[in-house]
Amino acid sequence: MSKASLHVGIVGGGIGGLAAAIAISRSGAKVTLLEAAKELGEIGAGIQMYPNISRFLIRWGVSDILGNQLVTHKYCNTWFGSELVAHSDPQWMVKATGFPWWVVRRDHLLSALKESAEKHGAEVLIATRIVEIDDSGKRVAVTSEDGRKFSFDFVVGADGLKSIIRNHIHPGVMPVAPSKSAAYRMVLSYDRIFEAVPEARTYLHDSMDIWAGPNGYILTYPIAGGKEMNLVTSFCKEEYVTRMEDVDIDEFRGYYKEFHPIIRKIIDIAGYTKRWPLLQMPRMKTWSNEKKNLILLGDAAHCMQNHMGQGAATAIEDSACLGRLLNEVVRGVLTLPEAVDLYEKQRIPRAWTKQQVSLVSGHLIMDANHRGDRSMATAAEVKAYDSNGSVVTPMPPAYRSWELAFNPYTVPGVYFHDAEGEADNAVCDYLQKKGEIDEYTSLAKGLSDKWWGYVHNNGINSDIVAGEHNGSRELDEEDYKKYGRGL
Repeated sequence: MSKASLHVGIVGGGIGGLAAAIAISRSGAKVTLLEAAKELGEIGAGIQMYPNISRFLIRWGVSDILGNQLVTHKYCNTWFGSELVAHSDPQWMVKATGFPWWVVRRDHLLSALKESAEKHGAEVLIATRIVEIDDSGKRVAVTSEDGRKFSFDFVVGADGLKSIIRNHIHPGVMPVAPSKSAAYRMVLSYDRIFEAVPEARTYLHDSMDIWAGPNGYILTYPIAGGKEMNLVTSFCKEEYVTRMEDVDIDEFRGYYKEFHPIIRKIIDIAGYTKRWPLLQMPRMKTWSNEKKNLILLGDAAHCMQNHMGQGAATAIEDSACLGRLLNEVVRGVLTLPEAVDLYEKQRIPRAWTKQQVSLVSGHLIMDANHRGDRSMATAAEVKAYDSNGSVVTPMPPAYRSWELAFNPYTVPGVYFHDAEGEADNAVCDYLQKKGEIDEYTSLAKGLSDKWWGYVHNNGINSDIVAGEHNGSRELDEEDYKKYGRGL
């Protein structure tokens, strides 16, 4: 196997693009990221880093950069009106998965991802809006709005909802609104909340709370080292929302007039918000072009509603999976088309499942017609909490909660998942079916070559000369002459 040179261009500098820059740089490829904006930025609202993603923040050194900006919480509560209908301990998630469940400001996360990407050797170019793509040749050529031209072996489209890369691969395909719910975001300091609503201290103590009611809910949790509260709300209107809109603040407050009195007082503090569409990308059979040197990632491929906190998380998973597969290309184990094929086989069905569970999670929280059934289904959680507010009694192993976003055992495929491990398993499964199989040992030559390849190319020392090997060869007389003195 010979080491391949690979220059990857990433179009888009959001969370998915920067995560891809890190993961692909770690594969040994050269990475250039092209971002349209004049500076990298995200709205300062919060974002959840569930265990399926926190593992990569740790592996990539991003958690070290963020430090105490990463916040954990001690309780997860779901209220319907003034009634506590579900309660869980976030430490169940941590113990079950082995990784933290963090929340953080989006702008802090983006800044840390950029710093990590550059530490990993990625080149990040801002004010570089791509307007033209040419994949007719052996390499992919892209042209920026100001006329600069770039050429890459492989291009990743991480350019969001209005992706130019997606439009090149699938002209006219755009995300749609699968429901009439829309989102509203705001950030308030705890000092301001407690000054205006002193009684809120009784409810807001290191907790993540869902305040549900007719046709909507409000999710609150601490961010910014515990100094600020993130509020993201959802409400089903009478019409579909397909673009960001201004909203009258009194109209917004009126949506939640039947909710818990504490959360009504808190949102009364807010003076401004916008209405955000909650869109979903239709399922596409492929995320790549015919030559397999142009691929989609993140919202450009699979935007989803926010009810599971898995939108950006899925983009980070895409990045980890793709980075691992491209490492096998760099090492000469896979061809680029083989890596792209494995990426699509792993990621397309997984993203579609997460799009669906996100949609259903929103239905479960906001549906007002089954309130009694839901309260009965999670009554055991509340009873366990009421019996001992300090130490919550673990639920029996067979228990499954309808509160999908808080319970690891209800959707283990989401929270237990390791996209990097998934990619390596996919490579191994593929290599077992490719090439020769030794009749005596049943050893697949492709797998033997992959693992023996670490001897001749350890990723940091390219001066070792690769030699022939046979993983099943027995020792002969020459071997004993060379090494027998140590026996």
